[in-house]
Amino acid sequence: MFVPKFWKLSHGTDYFTFADMVKSISEKLVFIHKDTQGLGTSRETQGKLFIDAPIGDYFYLTHGNQGIYLFGQFTGPANIFTEWGSGWIDRPFRLIRSAKVGAPYDDDKKWWSPNFRSTFASVPSDEHELFEEKILRPFFDIQLSDFEL
Repeated sequence: MFVPKFWKLSHGTDYFTFADMVKSISEKLVFIHKDTQGLGTSRETQGKLFIDAPIGDYFYLTHGNQGIYLFGQFTGPANIFTEWGSGWIDRPFRLIRSAKVGAPYDDDKKWWSPNFRSTFASVPSDEHELFEEKILRPFFDIQLSDFEL
């Protein structure tokens, strides 16, 4: 049985303008650079994790820590031929819910939280309840029980 993961995906403010964010959301494409380094001591790049994340996995999209934008689900594989050019990868998604709070996040700092400098980080299963408390409920009015996992 496929059990989807939850991910944080950040479009960094150094690369993406507000207009880029709007375009990304309207085209239902999210992006990462293939060379985005791994977290901590991991040799696996965040770009590879993005490529390998199964269709059906969930993510929430941030613009750095400028705000949380949406909760989505990957609907297709990674595409290496993007309008962003060499090294950039995109993936299609379906919008599940737009964020109801647009303010920066100022709470617990985890690899998967908006206030941690990471691009694509999974939420460990033993932190799902904390993820629900800090992200899913306040920003999306979603509970883990909604997923029937």
